[in-house]
Amino acid sequence: MITIEKILEIAKNPEPFEEGTQEIWLDPDRADLVLKSHFDENIPGGSKEREFIDQTVDFINKIAPVEKFKKVIDLGCGPGLYSQNLSIKGYDVVGIDFNENSIEYAINEARKKGLSIDYRNEDITNAEIENEFDLALLIYQVYGIFSPENRKKILSNVHRGLKPGGLVLLDVLSDTGYEKFEQNQMWWLSSKDNPISDKKHLTLYGALKYPNKVTLARNVIVFDDGELVNYNYWNQHFSVENLKKEVEDVGFTLEKVYADVNGGDYVDNGEFFAAILKK
Repeated sequence: MITIEKILEIAKNPEPFEEGTQEIWLDPDRADLVLKSHFDENIPGGSKEREFIDQTVDFINKIAPVEKFKKVIDLGCGPGLYSQNLSIKGYDVVGIDFNENSIEYAINEARKKGLSIDYRNEDITNAEIENEFDLALLIYQVYGIFSPENRKKILSNVHRGLKPGGLVLLDVLSDTGYEKFEQNQMWWLSSKDNPISDKKHLTLYGALKYPNKVTLARNVIVFDDGELVNYNYWNQHFSVENLKKEVEDVGFTLEKVYADVNGGDYVDNGEFFAAILKK
């Protein structure tokens, strides 16, 4: 039985990048919702629309032509929306994601379309990447959800896994995004057809700003059968200078910045930006 004391304890503001009781991406009870989010741009945390994905793949082909950047690793690949398009263009693709449901979907889709893509159900913070890739993708702001320690670990693994002259395409939330981030706290009772669960529940939501350009979107869900789940969704926001220093610390150079991963011109007041790194 959930007590008021338990709710009060878990409702305290966590330390930066402190984990919740569960990662929504790994929660089997929310597996269908996570997969659905990749195909519905209106669900927070999902993928972009089809046109944007096509533009991004065309941009990748422009900055890293398949003739010179044949081997690609897509880190946090989800259900393979980018990996599929890259494979169709002739790239040899490895896709890594820690959501088993998404990887199973990606494998089945590749099989249906006759695509040879190496999908792996792994955590990108621990993935052993050999020195064989020409290009690494860390897109849809995957990089910034990790703690500073895990970001360094991921970048170090990627650096080791790239050939000399290899590239990384990543995107992050910006300083402007941090300034515009609105703090908010609210609660609501579940309604019919709620995407989180069919079970009755109370959601306590908090959008919080922390020092050092860190934000948190937090859901504490209390079910009527006594189950309690807490999802913490962290984000690190960057200036170009901050990102440059962070990637240089592990041996990359920051080659160029863009408005987004589809190659638009960089603007100072954008809420996110993309960058090309070079080994």
